[in-house]
Amino acid sequence: MSPSTETAAPIPATRAARRPRHGKAKAILAIAAGTALLLGGGGTYAYWSTTTALTTGSVQSGDLNLTLGTSAWSLKGVLGSAIPLTDPTTARIVPGDVLTLTQPVTVTLVGNTLQADLAVTQAANFVSGPAAQYVKVAVNIPGLGAQTGTNTYRVTPATAGTLQATVTVTFDANTPNLVGVNTPVDLSKLSFSLTQASS
Repeated sequence: MSPSTETAAPIPATRAARRPRHGKAKAILAIAAGTALLLGGGGTYAYWSTTTALTTGSVQSGDLNLTLGTSAWSLKGVLGSAIPLTDPTTARIVPGDVLTLTQPVTVTLVGNTLQADLAVTQAANFVSGPAAQYVKVAVNIPGLGAQTGTNTYRVTPATAGTLQATVTVTFDANTPNLVGVNTPVDLSKLSFSLTQASS
């Protein structure tokens, strides 16, 4: 009996037709992926842009400054008239005395919207011990209107310039007993300050 010859089964037509399509799809995907990489790659493509500089020139900053002129001191007691003091540190004050400083102050304010607070301040150690509550400082600066805070005036470019400040240091006449005897009052702890206003 002769051996039987097996015949290979034919490939279905649908399967044979599908193979070329599959390869074509892969090629399309590869092209699309390459295109995406080109479009999305940093610096691969440049977008249109342009720049035009302003023709306006520079804007200038303003100025804020404070200088003190030659001062003069005087002392007025409960009795008698005021006496000038060439050196106020040589005075020996007692209750009821008023030391007066006449101080020219030159304020420079340059700025369209600039305003500043001009103040006389005292350090915590201006007077030490129990006498501190009996020694008071006050300031008066004509031409600046009412005070906006303790010994503080508001200044504008229109009111700036050379101002005449009067500072008084008063030893309260009602200081009791012997409070404050032999106590230094450090006049160097008084300061003029000029600060840009924020409110």
